[in-house]
Amino acid sequence: MTGRKMNTGNIKSSLGAQIRRDIALGWRGRGQALVMLGFFLIIITLFPLAAGPDEAQLRPIAIPVIWIAAMLASLAGFTRIFADDVACGWVDQVALSPLPLALYALARAAVHWALTALPMLVVTPLMGLMLYLEPVGMPPLLLALALGTMAMTLLGLIGAALTEGARGGTGLLAVLVLPLAVPVLIFGVLASAPADGGIVTPHLMLLGAVLLVLLALAPLVAAMALAEAEAETGA
Repeated sequence: MTGRKMNTGNIKSSLGAQIRRDIALGWRGRGQALVMLGFFLIIITLFPLAAGPDEAQLRPIAIPVIWIAAMLASLAGFTRIFADDVACGWVDQVALSPLPLALYALARAAVHWALTALPMLVVTPLMGLMLYLEPVGMPPLLLALALGTMAMTLLGLIGAALTEGARGGTGLLAVLVLPLAVPVLIFGVLASAPADGGIVTPHLMLLGAVLLVLLALAPLVAAMALAEAEAETGA
């Protein structure tokens, strides 16, 4: 019993240290998050410039535009989830530590979402107003977008682990992630504009179910992919 408690304590301590490390490194390299945020803003801004400032044209496409911009901006940062840790040998150190690779991958995903997707959520109300989205429609959009970007990050976690070290990894990652993200996009857009004016809708629950499935599977898949890549590198 004492050994089990010590093992659990070691895992918690290692997990906390990993999260603190990822936050410190992410803050130090916050330029990448700013680039993704700028990409998100530019994509949304291009639509009014192309379609004109007509409210009748922009309002119906406001939610799909925001969702597509969030997905593309998120995709731009997935290749960096594990790249630096693999390059400096940190993944090897984690594999030798008490921290399971699955928890390490989950910690990487959580910090990545907080540093990249959270700023997009903060500026989304302003972008929505620019596209003539009614303020009353903001809460469903923000809730759905929060769940959707979490799901996208977990998909990116899988893609980043599977393509780590592969030549042309960015294009391969996009090919892997984007088709899997279609249900997230569909449920997310529908949940962002509920017909009855409520917030918790069947589409939002479906989006939450997708997130829960990915939360259970993505860290395990990423851990197996990283372990296999490390074994091949060691061989």
